[in-house]
Amino acid sequence: MERTQVVVIGGGCTGTGILRDLALRGIPAVLFEKQDLAYGTTGRCHGLLHSGARYSVKDLEAAKECIAENTVLKKIAANCIEDTGGMFVHLQEDDAEYVKQFVSGCKKAGIETEELSPQQVLEREPNVTTKITRAFTVPDAYIDVFQLTTANAQDAVRLGATVKTYTQVTNVEVKNRKVQGIHFIDNLTGEEDYVACDVVVNAAGPWGALVAAQLGIEVNLVCNRGSLVIFNQRITRGVVNRLKVPGDCDLIVPGGPVSILGTTSINVSHPENLAINPGEIDHMLGLAGVTFPGLSQARIIRAFSGVRPLYSPKAAAVGGGREISRNYVLLDHECEDKIGGFVSILGGKLTTYRLMAEVTTDLVCRKLGVDKECTTAKLPLRAAAENSSLVEGQNLLPLPALEKVKHRLGNDLSLLLERIKKDPLQAEILCECEFVTRAELELALEGVITIPARTISDLARRTRLGLGTCQGNFCGYKAMITVYEKGIWQGEQAKSELKKFLRDRWKGQEVVAQGKQTQQLFLSHHLYDEALSGAHLGEGTAR
Repeated sequence: MERTQVVVIGGGCTGTGILRDLALRGIPAVLFEKQDLAYGTTGRCHGLLHSGARYSVKDLEAAKECIAENTVLKKIAANCIEDTGGMFVHLQEDDAEYVKQFVSGCKKAGIETEELSPQQVLEREPNVTTKITRAFTVPDAYIDVFQLTTANAQDAVRLGATVKTYTQVTNVEVKNRKVQGIHFIDNLTGEEDYVACDVVVNAAGPWGALVAAQLGIEVNLVCNRGSLVIFNQRITRGVVNRLKVPGDCDLIVPGGPVSILGTTSINVSHPENLAINPGEIDHMLGLAGVTFPGLSQARIIRAFSGVRPLYSPKAAAVGGGREISRNYVLLDHECEDKIGGFVSILGGKLTTYRLMAEVTTDLVCRKLGVDKECTTAKLPLRAAAENSSLVEGQNLLPLPALEKVKHRLGNDLSLLLERIKKDPLQAEILCECEFVTRAELELALEGVITIPARTISDLARRTRLGLGTCQGNFCGYKAMITVYEKGIWQGEQAKSELKKFLRDRWKGQEVVAQGKQTQQLFLSHHLYDEALSGAHLGEGTAR
């Protein structure tokens, strides 16, 4: 019988962050994720690394946490972050009193701001409305959530932890009101097994209430769906927020070659209720058009949605999603429900994932009698690429490709360059939008540079293949051929995997079938008529 000390349920940023923290403290642990890493809420957000300014009026403590973690992540996860900077713009129709509260709150939270004149705003952000009265810079940034999640997982594995993707926990076994272990099933092979453990950490995001229910524990978790829209260009240079009470579609986040507009706030009954309502996109564009007047002319390449797990105390009445705190809560179910060895970390934000992991691991350490401090705020997730590799790479790769891959791989860039030196054909660019080479794709497939990929969509999350403006129309096929040629998939399986990938990409595109994007969709159908036959409006998949 397999045994470990800790089982972590959930492969988002928080779950992989906890796994890394446990591994750094020398605690054996296994992470279970029923899909792929960052498949859930983590992979369905706008990638905003909050400065905390958005919470400076309503929730000062949350603002302080955000700016502290913003500073930490820019040091330990620099390769995952595009430090775009950000600003809040106040329009003529917005509440002037709110500006005073915003400035005061940012000062109290320790968030550096600088006031800009309307002319300075337009010089920086020409696509923003001219109806600006005041504006302030803030240290917002864009963070690649897929790279962040896999970097945490890979570092944990390097330190001895285990990651099991596509593996679902079917039952948490409890005897004498104490956790004994978990039963699980491989969702791709159907194989079932059991692992004994001392502690189970529930980091399943919006599925957290369903995990707790396996032990007969009621957790009042509100599933709040937010929809987002991706444009095929950078609408803004940096993050732009509207300076008012936070609401729907009041910010744009630029990242890589695209921009992400978000978001809405709709309570749903289940974490997998992701379907975007008819008319929702038009509603979003209408709201955002006040701040960005030319937005209706920009090409939308995709829409997707994700579910926020908002914790509401059992005694509290459940209101709308905007009224529920975005703060995290750590539940020790030994105290709450008299079940030893079971812990839930709920709610929270992407920006504070590391802090959430730290406080959770601190609790686990106390339960296990381990006296080791957290070091995740000091140790980089991935070392930067060495200068010698960057110099060598200039002779082997186009400069745009080298620039992209040095961020994705860090010091593992040398492994890619070695492969290309042995076989120059490995330098072939399979994804021209994100500059993914054949060498990088094969390294990801083999699990050399990251957690092994088991589907083409996994490869997209590991390398960003197919996440650019063409949405996988050309590189998805090349990826399938690469896996087939390596003998990992046989003919029918390869064809099936390509079909799944294309239909996943199609779901997020069909809901925005308008303007120039319609031509792209017709091209998809002409290229892959059989794979996309019968495709219909469904949930927006992870971007």
